[in-house]
Amino acid sequence: MFRVLPTLRNGCVVAWLTTIILPVLTVVNVGSLTARGEDRVPGLTGTDRPDEVVQARQLLMDGIETEMGVIELGLEGKAPDLGDLKARADRISTLLTAFPHLFPPQTKPGVSDDGSPGITTATLAIWQNFDAFYDIAKGAATAAYDASQAGTADQFREHIKTLRGACDGCHAQFMHVDTPAPP
Repeated sequence: MFRVLPTLRNGCVVAWLTTIILPVLTVVNVGSLTARGEDRVPGLTGTDRPDEVVQARQLLMDGIETEMGVIELGLEGKAPDLGDLKARADRISTLLTAFPHLFPPQTKPGVSDDGSPGITTATLAIWQNFDAFYDIAKGAATAAYDASQAGTADQFREHIKTLRGACDGCHAQFMHVDTPAPP
């Protein structure tokens, strides 16, 4: 192969290298990276521990709801501690930014590995329309962040109303909750 190169004339060596050899090497290299990345690697949470991922997102959501409860109660008072409420809104923003990334396909509703019903309250609509779900979470995170940056209690209240609306809308569309049976 190397003996052929010197016989090529008028810059053909460069053209040959760039049109034939480099694309072939690139395809081979990309193919090997893809194959390596798709190997099952222990520790990938969606693959190996889907129930734990579901539990992690439930804990994250519990943290958001705890912060929202304190915020909403705090706003009912005549003199809310705006600094504390803004700090809580900032934490909510951070948690909501991470939240949609805890929905790998292996955590869809279904039957657990042991045959018991899955532990998620998420509906299949999340995976069927992930972009809509993601946009709602992103909008809620933005509303929480905006609340954390509010200059007045009235501005803070408006952002929290937007946040609560986003949360309630998301839950209505993407969360299944069994209603308790009457006593």
